[in-house]
Amino acid sequence: MIHVGIVGATGYTGVELCRLLLQHPEVSDFTLYSMQYAGKPFSEIYPQFINKIDAVLESFAPHLVSPDIDVLFLAIPHATSHAYLDALAGVDNLKIIDLSADFRLDSDSEFEKFYGVAHQNSDLLGSISYGIPELYRADIEGSDIVANPGCYATSVILGLQPLVKAGLVTGPYIVDAKSGVSGAGRKAKDAYLYCEASDSFSAYATGTHRHSAEINMTVGEPVFFSPHLAPMSRGILSSIYMQKKEGVTVQALTDCLKKAYEDKPFIIFADESVSPDTKYVTGTNNCMLSLRAEDDRSTVVVFSVIDNLIKGAAGQAIQNMNIMCEYEEMTALNQVAMYI
Repeated sequence: MIHVGIVGATGYTGVELCRLLLQHPEVSDFTLYSMQYAGKPFSEIYPQFINKIDAVLESFAPHLVSPDIDVLFLAIPHATSHAYLDALAGVDNLKIIDLSADFRLDSDSEFEKFYGVAHQNSDLLGSISYGIPELYRADIEGSDIVANPGCYATSVILGLQPLVKAGLVTGPYIVDAKSGVSGAGRKAKDAYLYCEASDSFSAYATGTHRHSAEINMTVGEPVFFSPHLAPMSRGILSSIYMQKKEGVTVQALTDCLKKAYEDKPFIIFADESVSPDTKYVTGTNNCMLSLRAEDDRSTVVVFSVIDNLIKGAAGQAIQNMNIMCEYEEMTALNQVAMYI
């Protein structure tokens, strides 16, 4: 049995971590941190946890982390964890899953370009495992620290990387992605107010979004990424466009994706009879992929749908924890999608 700590427990990702980890048979205790609500019972902020989690929220500082904690989730804003990860990394037998962007990239110049601050722990960049288990399980196994990927990046990389790696497609690589409002986190900002986001559909950060850096680094090719804000609470649908190389068949593309994920329990490969829909993965740690291509046309599109709060954040973090702690990978993550 393990004791988990969650920094940022009252954010959307933090509360999803709590909800999912309550179903984990190996988790016995919670220590929850929140700077905003320190001193208040967690169930006062989220009454659905009454009689489920009785923790009182604590202020967080690296030197105050309890030695009883076995796994620490950092569900915190970007450009936060890099300042104190050295102190946390020195805690004996502590495993860390960082859900911020601070250690996803392998270049301090790229981090500064996309996040607007100088990296304070650049020596660790490139040495911390990037946490997409379907692609990097061998790196994650035995790791003490894992950088959980971004939500958009997860959906795009899973749909694109195997085809690029196999040499079956070429650019230009163009991604048109839509996300629910929860992708922006639990914060007050005009763009995310009900009257602003409801009955509206908008593009933002085209060609400049922060997750472009992760996507380009991991795919190994430049990808033009255009995200959109959709009037829904959660979910991501990424439409990923590319060109198949001369002589490559649709069957070869299909076989490539199926082979890449044949033993990966959270990847669902849907045929053309299934129209991609976020409803098919909402509330799950699944990624549904669907390929559209024709032998006599060069353009290929892969649709990739995930729940941004689960496969794009909390669920993938728990998947990483399971691998790091040598638990069965699907533990606490075997949900069926909430269609309504």
